[in-house]
Amino acid sequence: MTITYNLILVIVSALIAIAASYVALELANRLMVARKTNRRFWLMGGAIAMGTGIWAMHFVAMLAFSIPLYITYDLPIVLLSLLLAILASLQALFIVGRPHVSTFALVGGSLSMGVGIAMMHYSGMAAMRMPANIGYNPGLFALSVLVAVIVSLAALTLAVLFREEKFSQQIGLKMITACVMGGAVLSMHYTGMSAANFTHQPDISVALSGLDNSWLAAIVCTFTLLVLGAMGVILYGEARTAHSD
Repeated sequence: MTITYNLILVIVSALIAIAASYVALELANRLMVARKTNRRFWLMGGAIAMGTGIWAMHFVAMLAFSIPLYITYDLPIVLLSLLLAILASLQALFIVGRPHVSTFALVGGSLSMGVGIAMMHYSGMAAMRMPANIGYNPGLFALSVLVAVIVSLAALTLAVLFREEKFSQQIGLKMITACVMGGAVLSMHYTGMSAANFTHQPDISVALSGLDNSWLAAIVCTFTLLVLGAMGVILYGEARTAHSD
């Protein structure tokens, strides 16, 4: 079965991954200096923003995927995949927000976070409704989970590094790091997509949806832009307040 990708949506998904990675680096620094009374806000708000960004990157990249069959998505399962992304992000921020992060915490956190991201990806795949069955190559499936764990370890390590004051103000270096992190997250997604095999099943009926992939992508991107943008404005305002003090 021929598989194609919408290049514009692939690029958009990459930009979302970079934006989410940059916000994660900023949040790591904010959690380090936040007062105890504000930590709950930064943890929960940050997890929602970061998780939404990671989920949106995966979902838009899935919308970029196309086979010669009609595809729609099961909304409850899609929302479950979003929740998994938020929970994985919450754990990540909890780890990098601690005063001292041991190697054990980084490794253990990356294992749990990586499995969470993999669950988000494959639950998103399970949300696909089409006249076909999905099977997975065991080797590539295992590799995608391993990539998710390695990506999580790299992301946590970089986030801990950038919460230090000598790195926190280096915007150019943060942008480069966010690009690297975004590319790493994308690599997990496409490894997972490569593991999937689609077998046409004409007897499976799929209810038609009123929205095509382009409209779904536009809605997801708008929602993500609002969430990440709001968090960016809050972070910028906090940084200006801290600088004036």
